[in-house]
Amino acid sequence: MYQVFTTADLRRLGCSDRDVSVAADCCLERVARGRFAVKRLCDNPRHARIADAVTLGEAELFEEVGDVRDVLARAKVLIRTRADVVNGRSGESGRHDVEVFSHLSAALLWDFTIVKMDKPFVEVIRTSTNKRHAHLFIRRRDVPPGQIDRLGDVALTTRERTLIDVARDCDLDISVPMLDDALRRHVVTPDGLRDAAAKCRETRGRFRVAAALDLADPRRESPGESISAVRLHEVGLTGFEPQVEIADAHGRFVARVDFLHAASKTILEFDGRIKYTIDDTDPRHAFDRERERERQLRALGYTVVRIFWKDLWRRRPFTDLARLVSARTPAAPTR
Repeated sequence: MYQVFTTADLRRLGCSDRDVSVAADCCLERVARGRFAVKRLCDNPRHARIADAVTLGEAELFEEVGDVRDVLARAKVLIRTRADVVNGRSGESGRHDVEVFSHLSAALLWDFTIVKMDKPFVEVIRTSTNKRHAHLFIRRRDVPPGQIDRLGDVALTTRERTLIDVARDCDLDISVPMLDDALRRHVVTPDGLRDAAAKCRETRGRFRVAAALDLADPRRESPGESISAVRLHEVGLTGFEPQVEIADAHGRFVARVDFLHAASKTILEFDGRIKYTIDDTDPRHAFDRERERERQLRALGYTVVRIFWKDLWRRRPFTDLARLVSARTPAAPTR
């Protein structure tokens, strides 16, 4: 998890309470109660020990990148803070209520793909209470011992149970990319996921779990492709196969496409301009190569539709695609 300073850490570095207060308006960011991240290295000599700690690897720079990764980094800090609180209580007499990290918090700990998180928060499961706070969501559920694991000093749901919980309580555009990635990396198996789902005592959300498991496909190679598949499902558009190789009339390879609807000869590509320039030192060469690739596909009778990240959050591009596929699909022969 992301390494940050506690107030006690800063005091051990020789910072006074005044130094900490000034640094919080300068090179530190208060990310949780008593937790500070280093947001930049400054030239204030009173903060030199903070900079030295970063150089020595005792803390990390909390750099802004301008997307969901910023929220996830803050969520990791909150998880570490909560873990310290729970571990501090573990020796208290009379406390028998087990608390484990779950859902997106467990997904972060397992390094699963998370495409969306509106604000940083922590999710845990306990057996005795169900509460929601500003940055903490406690669910009252029964987790069998076989579905609890540990990472260092942190108790969390197993990989399989984590994915099932996310499928149960989150939208498909969050759960399916996570499932696709975990299956593609072989950290879980379809049988393992279905076995974990069968062992859950919860019945609420079982149809959502089934839908997520049915939609999951490790052939998809990016979160954007996974969300595209969810959007196709939402508009009722079937028949698109992922990662299909297309050859010409002589059997020569032409292209490997993100999705192909064979009956209508319609190709769906996610963010193709980025994908085909990422390994190229000359953007113009990459553009020309991609234009030639698309020309060959069109010459073979295919229509190519491109979807970009911003399109994934709008229904219109996919309803338009459904109409296009319908118009290009040959009518079934009548008797």
